[in-house]
Amino acid sequence: MKISFIGAGNAAWQLSRSFENAGETVMEVFSRHATHARDLVKYLYNAHIQEHLDFSESSSSVFFLCIPESAYAQVLPELILPKDATLILVTAHFSLNEAADLYDPVRENNNPIGIFYPVQYLQKGVNTSFDQCMICIEGDSPTTELLLSAFGKKLSKIVYAVSEEERKKIHLASLFAGDFTRLLWNQAEGLLKEIELESHLIQPLIRNHLAHLQQNFPYLNRAEREFLSHPRYVRELKDELDSNEYKELFEQFVKMIKKGE
Repeated sequence: MKISFIGAGNAAWQLSRSFENAGETVMEVFSRHATHARDLVKYLYNAHIQEHLDFSESSSSVFFLCIPESAYAQVLPELILPKDATLILVTAHFSLNEAADLYDPVRENNNPIGIFYPVQYLQKGVNTSFDQCMICIEGDSPTTELLLSAFGKKLSKIVYAVSEEERKKIHLASLFAGDFTRLLWNQAEGLLKEIELESHLIQPLIRNHLAHLQQNFPYLNRAEREFLSHPRYVRELKDELDSNEYKELFEQFVKMIKKGE
């Protein structure tokens, strides 16, 4: 199937190459940053750079919108697709109905619209496997969902049709498990650097926690619970933090851990 990409960032970089490896043909890549489109096209077989949002003459039948959600209000009203082509939004949070209103407020076009959400951290320049990645789909009709499911199964064994509310819950869960955890890792790294130690020294600890997590072991052992129940020790640790925000966060974590006992 011939497909095109609007956007040339992290999601487009990963999905375009993965779909080509799965047998699809990427025809065009559009980006408001021409250098980004040029960089991506170099990694694709036959794709060329599209310089505007009028795709009415394109031979593609599916278009993946891989841009920040903050740009939807600007891009969707300008977008012109071939008749009956499917528009697929790569988004975790945006409403399907809201996107349809932006793209075609008076419902003059016959373009099906769907959402394709790979629950994965995507970064261009780094090869990412989708094989074990959950892919969430939502379509404006059963036919659209069948198409989305077919695309999902080209990349992953785990494809779920979800509602908007379910998708937002999954997105929130991914933030806690991924982005927020990375933020805490950065803080841990900073604390070690303050005493001139390398962050790799606690990576065995992280690997062990992940192994225990996968086996559903309790996240705190008895000694750790007793330690966090001692006010003086907790206060001394909190005082090691320079940022008031992290001090407050530390207090909240301790409270939640004690509450979860």
